[in-house]
Amino acid sequence: MLSGIMDYRNSVIKKVLNQDKVDPGTFSFLEPGWWALHATTITAAIMLGNMIAKKSHNNM
Repeated sequence: MLSGIMDYRNSVIKKVLNQDKVDPGTFSFLEPGWWALHATTITAAIMLGNMIAKKSHNNM
């Protein structure tokens, strides 16, 4: 029970001091390199889809 009270007290103190932010290491997939990789991959997939659609439309 004492541990629960201490945890509650520590969380309240962190909120008051505005230190209750999540550790950025937890969300390492949000680093800029990952966003660039995903944006490039999605763009390439859309471009490939458009090229395939144009080729199949021209062959008909």
